[in-house]
Amino acid sequence: MSDKFQQALALLRPLATVSDWGIGGSLLLVEHQLQADFRDIDLVCSEAALPALVARLQQCSTELPVVAHPQYCSRFFRRYQHHSGLVIEVMAGVQVRQAATMQQWPFVPSRCEQRHGVSWMALTDWLELYQLFERPEKVALIRTALTSAN
Repeated sequence: MSDKFQQALALLRPLATVSDWGIGGSLLLVEHQLQADFRDIDLVCSEAALPALVARLQQCSTELPVVAHPQYCSRFFRRYQHHSGLVIEVMAGVQVRQAATMQQWPFVPSRCEQRHGVSWMALTDWLELYQLFERPEKVALIRTALTSAN
């Protein structure tokens, strides 16, 4: 595992005292060895866990400005920069505008797994999210991995 990956784990382990959140996005893909590096850390949590998770992040990070996105309309989305330089994106109540409808994606904390002392989301959940986010390259990457795992 790279130094950057280890740094991300060290940053996230103190959050383990908060329940109902999981790591997804590119860090999840790195953890599954589907890509070599990650740009930021994506955390998805339940709306109930949100206050505790944000409180922990505010102790070690600075909140970054967020510009409203016309398509990604989660009820909660914030960005933080840890003192190490890593950027953490937190989302809860995930929803995406597609044409004239709002597609909601339900986070199910029980689908997360504990590895390396932190909570990881299921690849199948990120397959769904990347489909919602219209990221065909990531969808293809995860589909290939899931097919070869079976």
